[in-house]
Amino acid sequence: MNRNPRLDGKRVGLIIPSVNATIEPEFAWVAQDGISFHAARIMLRETTPEGLRSMNEGVESAARLLASLSPDAVAYACTSGSFLEGRARLSAQIDAISNVVGCPVVATSAALIDALAALGIRRVALATPYLDAINRVERAFLEDHRVDVVSVRGLGLSGAAIREVAPETVLALACDADCEAAEAVFVSCTDLRALEVVDALEARLQKPVLTSNQVTLWGLLRTLGRETAIAGFGRLLAG
Repeated sequence: MNRNPRLDGKRVGLIIPSVNATIEPEFAWVAQDGISFHAARIMLRETTPEGLRSMNEGVESAARLLASLSPDAVAYACTSGSFLEGRARLSAQIDAISNVVGCPVVATSAALIDALAALGIRRVALATPYLDAINRVERAFLEDHRVDVVSVRGLGLSGAAIREVAPETVLALACDADCEAAEAVFVSCTDLRALEVVDALEARLQKPVLTSNQVTLWGLLRTLGRETAIAGFGRLLAG
């Protein structure tokens, strides 16, 4: 008998934007055996403040779908959707999802703040695929958590265009965002193919590089009580 190593362990629910084609393949690629991932999608057409607010109205409905899975943990795996309305709204969002699914909840933006604290990082360079309007909101969110954003570079993209960005372009973007004052680089967005270039970036820049999917998975593994000793995808996951 040939058993599937992902089906005899923990079940993780993912609430993700409808356009996202990246996070599920990345998690299936990177995560250890004994964890299965199950996604519920919420409609996102454009990565604008208006589009993200509309998407966020569907979060609790997606949580109700995932509750029927009896998950061990759930992630709201959207960086911009989770930072859009600030610190207080993010906390309320996590509580609302948790009340529906009845298990611990990780949100990408909250996992990022925890990861930066775990690494002792206070000054970051920010690399994103977003429009400037979203970059400004992300910068304000980080600075509200006492993280100094010393540099920002964005691609000016929205919606489905983000998933089409090649890893080589992501690498160049992160290198362009980096500066001497930055203690780390954060590459934002769960639909951006950043995890593939983390190790190359860390070798080139000689500092930690964090990505949205990396910090979300790290947060989930901690929540599940699993080791984060995963080599090849940055210092954070290497433990």
